[in-house]
This record gives sequence, structure tokens and C-alpha cells, in this order.
Amino acid sequence: AWRLRESGVLERTLKMAGAALSDWSQRQIVAAGLTVQHVFVTGRGETGKAEVLAALGVESGQSILDFDPAQARQRLLQLGWVKTARVERRLPDTIIVRLRERQALALWQHKGRHVLIDRGGGTITRHDLARFAHLPVVVGRDAPLAAAKLIDMLSRKPALFAQVRAAVRIGARRWDVRLKNGIKVHLPEIDAFAAWVRLAELVAEHRIFDRDVVAIDLRLPDRLVLRLTPEAAARKNKNGKET
Repeated sequence: AWRLRESGVLERTLKMAGAALSDWSQRQIVAAGLTVQHVFVTGRGETGKAEVLAALGVESGQSILDFDPAQARQRLLQLGWVKTARVERRLPDTIIVRLRERQALALWQHKGRHVLIDRGGGTITRHDLARFAHLPVVVGRDAPLAAAKLIDMLSRKPALFAQVRAAVRIGARRWDVRLKNGIKVHLPEIDAFAAWVRLAELVAEHRIFDRDVVAIDLRLPDRLVLRLTPEAAARKNKNGKET
């Protein structure tokens, strides 16, 4: 029993000594000026200042030697807008952060909700999406991974691309593009760009958007199929020709 009591006293003594040493070490660090006084961040556009500081986990005046750049970098990479991050600790008192943010590409509609995605199909954020309403909407399970290729293709015809509202992935093979005027465009699986160019030419030369059309089928390389509104179709059937 005496040895147990003696052991407990020794343990408490060691803890007190360790705490005293730690306090002394912290005072020496502060006296030497090795505390965080400056945090410089570059590349931050969409990522909030508070988010960066929270991810760094650092406060002004704390020991800079206790700051772990590697762990801070991993926490920064968990932020939706952050694509790459570099974190440096520069003695005596400075932390430097270099960020590269993701590029917003489109809104992905999935299970009734919208998600902002980047060119790689990765999720950026589900919040504050109203200011990204100008971006096209893509729909479909594999739409995020295929969206960059589609949008790059469509944007090669800027005037027509400006009319695009959404694109629906069909069978992981091709796209149906929905325009702002309500017309649905069926693109083919193969050589979709040639079909898109053909549509742009038809719009410029024949003003087909001025007709009572609800869908344009470009899946056949040698013909264009227009689906008329019910009213226009009825007039055509009655008169034997389109009016």
C-alpha cells in the first residue's frame, strides 16, 4: 500500500513538473516572438475568409511551432471551392496559404435538387446557387462527368449556345438539349458537333425557331425532323400543308 501511495505521489509530481515545463516553454516561445501574427492568403475568390481561418485552425498569438501545415492543407482541401492548396509556416510569425479554386461549369439537377459542379464533375456547393442561374443545367446520373465535353462543344457556336437552358443525358450515350424558347433538340450519339453546326446554320439561314416547333430531331445524318406544336400540326393536317 505504501508503494502504491508513493507511486501516486510520484505521478502527480511528474505531471506538475511537466505542466510547469510546458508553461515555461510557451513563455519562452512567446518571448522569442514565435507566435502567429500574420496569415497571408492568395487565390481566394469564392472561399470565405472565415472558412479559411477555421480550416487552418490557428489564432493570432498562438505558438507557430504548434501549427501543422500538412494537417491544415488537408482541412482546406475539404472546402468545396478549393481545388489545390499549399500551406507554409515561415518563422518567426507568418503563415502563407496559396489556393487554387475550382471553376464552376454547370448546375447538376439530381433527385429534385441542384448542385454546382466543376469541369471534372466534382461537387462545389449546394448553397447560394441563385447567382449561378445563368449556367446550363445538366440532368442524368453520369451527366456531371460528361458535361464539360458537351459544354465545350456547344459553346463553339456561341449564338446558339446562348439559347441553351439545359441538357439531359440519355442512356449514358447522348444528349437532349433544351433551349430557352422551349424547343427540345435531340442530338445524335455520333458526331454530335456536326449536327449542332447544322442546326446553327438552319437557325441563321431559315429562322426555324420562328416556326411552331416543339422539338428538332438531329439523330439522322441525312435529314432533319421537326415536331410541331399540336395547333400547328392540326392546321397542317387540315390544309395539307404547313401554314
